[in-house]
Amino acid sequence: MANRNWESKALSSLQWFAENPEFKGEFGHQYFVDNLGVSRMTLNRSKKYMKRYREVKEILKGYQSTEPNTGPAPADGMKQKLASKNKQIEDLKNQVEKLQLRLNDCYQMLEDHNIDPQFVYTQRLKKHREV
Repeated sequence: MANRNWESKALSSLQWFAENPEFKGEFGHQYFVDNLGVSRMTLNRSKKYMKRYREVKEILKGYQSTEPNTGPAPADGMKQKLASKNKQIEDLKNQVEKLQLRLNDCYQMLEDHNIDPQFVYTQRLKKHREV
């Protein structure tokens, strides 16, 4: 069990990464292989190490790198999701406007050919009159 000395060092290093997420770029199995002198297979066999490694990896996923002076910023993704949703809304509004213009053109063509649009389209489809 003298070989377990690396495990305590690895666990303390994992705790350090969890407390200092600004060093997220250095985090990975290779860091432990290089600094502890153990193989990747040895790391994978240790259940205690792998459990803590996954926990720290999840913690670090929640941070995105920023300037080193200001430290890490939580990346919950809400700002990006909101920007994405706003873009989708704008795209849909533009699409609705284009379709409304096409619908108006269709009604105009019907009227140009002396066809009453109310005769062609049922009450459910006559949304253009309400708009």
